[in-house]
Amino acid sequence: MSLTTSSAAPRLWRVALVALLVLTATAFGARHVVSVLKGPADPMTLQVNGISYRVLHVEQVSGLSDADLGGMSHGVNSLVTTDRALVRVTLEVAASDADAGYDTSVLRALAGTVPLDPVAGSMKRGSLRRGGHLEGALSYVVPRNGAQLRLTAPGQVVPLLRVDTAGPAATHDHGRSGPPSTAPPVTSTTVPKQVSP
Repeated sequence: MSLTTSSAAPRLWRVALVALLVLTATAFGARHVVSVLKGPADPMTLQVNGISYRVLHVEQVSGLSDADLGGMSHGVNSLVTTDRALVRVTLEVAASDADAGYDTSVLRALAGTVPLDPVAGSMKRGSLRRGGHLEGALSYVVPRNGAQLRLTAPGQVVPLLRVDTAGPAATHDHGRSGPPSTAPPVTSTTVPKQVSP
């Protein structure tokens, strides 16, 4: 009888070891399935305090010029001189699993190393219910220096577009503007919407 008892113990350990390996593989597999279904982090989205700011569209648009204002351009926030460009960023702001407040003042445009606040926009701050979302736009006056424009939030960056360069006579000369830029125009960028599974 001792022969049967001694051979049953190693067999029991083997069964327990195989069961443990199967259980571990199942746990890792389930974790992988969840991460695949969740999908990769969206490179066009900034997350701040339970709110996501997703870039939907970016375009360089015409802004107010010295000529539009008859040369009376002192103190005009959205003035676009020939050495600057007006860029409009369309965003979707969404709450995740809980009611949350949004504040677009946490978003800055970065052209080179200079952070820029928006000069205009259709949204500033508010609150959204769980799962709620809205769309709006922010406009930035940026230097036409050929820099890659980026939208930033604390610790996060979304690339937007490369700003064109100003012509050689581009100055802020209070009513006398130089010739338009000879650089190719910046095309707008629309980000495709992701389909949820």
